[in-house]
Amino acid sequence: MITARPTSLSQDKRLTKGERTRLQLLEVAAAEFAERGFQQTRISDIVARAGVTQPVFYQYFPSKQAAYDELVSMFAQRLRQAISQARLPAELDGSELADRIRRGVRALLAILQEDPNLTRIGFFQVAAAEALKDELVAMIADNVRAEQQAGLFRTTIPADWFAQSLMGIIERFTRQMPDAAQQQALAAFITDLLLDGIRGPDPGPDCRPDRQPPRQAS
Repeated sequence: MITARPTSLSQDKRLTKGERTRLQLLEVAAAEFAERGFQQTRISDIVARAGVTQPVFYQYFPSKQAAYDELVSMFAQRLRQAISQARLPAELDGSELADRIRRGVRALLAILQEDPNLTRIGFFQVAAAEALKDELVAMIADNVRAEQQAGLFRTTIPADWFAQSLMGIIERFTRQMPDAAQQQALAAFITDLLLDGIRGPDPGPDCRPDRQPPRQAS
């Protein structure tokens, strides 16, 4: 189970007291929803953990569902923005290709690990999680098609299959909760795998292991 303590954003002194209280309620609600699930979480659980009263909760959210929906929407918007920003410019120099892809992959991993409670809710728990992943896959595929048209990638690679593969890799590694150092290593690994594959360099038709050596003349 992916759960974590609420983050410290609600302690930011630059925010007003009301803004801090609202963020604190969202952070605590995310922790409760991640641990208990939506149905088993009660508003009384949230306010008790946040150290406020139920009337305070209702000052900011009309219902438990409203707080849950806002968390899911916040999470989805972060991922949409990351994928939009990851599209490679058509004029990108080839020497910068791997680095730009690596940074985009790492940004996705970082968002998914930034708040494990939010990730559990929005990526695995909510009924609409699969619809969100399908939407993100479509966005990635659109990016790839544009990049193929720009000559950055081979056009023989189905963009939809590539996007599904990348989403599957990201989803699986997200469950392992990599730390910052692991995220950097994973981003490099995923980039190298997708760009270069696992097969070694082609040794040429005369050196392939399945090719039989010529018979010696008798």
